[in-house]
Amino acid sequence: NLIKIVLLKELIIFFNYMTKKELKLLNILSLVDLKKINKSEINYFKNKKVLITGVSGIIGINLLFFFNALIDQKKIKINVDGIYNTSLFSFIKSFFRKKKFIKFKKIDLTKKNLNLKNKYDLIFHCAGYGQPNKFIRYANSTYKLNSITVMDLLKNLKNNGKFIYMSTTEIYSGNKNLCNENDIGNTTPQHPRSSYIESKKFGESYLINSSKNFIIYRVCLVFGPGAKLDDERILNLLLLRSIKKNQIDIYGGLNQVRSNLFISDAINMIIKSTAKFKNEIFNINNHKMTTLGKTVKIISKLSDKKIKNHKGFLKGSPNIIRISNKKILKAINYKILIDLKRGLLRTYDWYKNLII
Repeated sequence: NLIKIVLLKELIIFFNYMTKKELKLLNILSLVDLKKINKSEINYFKNKKVLITGVSGIIGINLLFFFNALIDQKKIKINVDGIYNTSLFSFIKSFFRKKKFIKFKKIDLTKKNLNLKNKYDLIFHCAGYGQPNKFIRYANSTYKLNSITVMDLLKNLKNNGKFIYMSTTEIYSGNKNLCNENDIGNTTPQHPRSSYIESKKFGESYLINSSKNFIIYRVCLVFGPGAKLDDERILNLLLLRSIKKNQIDIYGGLNQVRSNLFISDAINMIIKSTAKFKNEIFNINNHKMTTLGKTVKIISKLSDKKIKNHKGFLKGSPNIIRISNKKILKAINYKILIDLKRGLLRTYDWYKNLII
């Protein structure tokens, strides 16, 4: 009874400093379903000391909530340090304020070299610019995050630790065939996205040749709750326009084909394979292809806003991206759970509550 009284007091304090809006956002963001993670996979993370860079990004935030779920629901001891740079949602800070196993560090990885005192069992390097407009604009920072920062982080890994690197399927750029993990693109250093493509290749190469235990995830078009208002990826821009404006302006061909993957599926795939494998490269993407036109029509129905198509094309943007995810789906015996329509609805709800 005494324990119940203490917990009740903690809940009262918590609800007093969280607004209704923040509580709604917190509820939308809590996507973790531990039923999809088996006992041996859960036990793998027991007593681990974990570092997540880019903890304010969509993958970083959702990884954070996964580990929090393990701590709260499974009573597993895990220590998590999260590094962020420019901003972290205030309600995230509020939620984790009294969580003694989770701590945040504000560090600009693009300006200073890391000199962390701690050694980690798991390092998830999620920091970077996954948005084309940003990694083109911040080319120097992009190079550093995928080179010197990777080298510095590796020094903070325990001898038996595992380095998890968020790479990109952009490295397949220029390859018109169906790409698997043994393939590569054929772009040159003159490509508009060269800073991102080439630096990610360097990061992969360095880990393969310098790390005893790593996993590389080539991530493609992950979306969902956790994305920020300044996210410039096309799907998020379309959702934001559908909320903020009287019409949905689109600049680019509606026949462009994409394979967007909802964040909860991405996290499940990352967690399950991290627990089981080492020294592997996996594509993290959805095998179901959808035209941009179909995507914007779904958003139009969700928001009850009309579409206005302006002719244009994002610099360096590939027309077709065809990537195989058979390797990881077979390796972890997984089936993608959230389809595009359902994922867009949850992301629309996230953005709507974030803005209003």
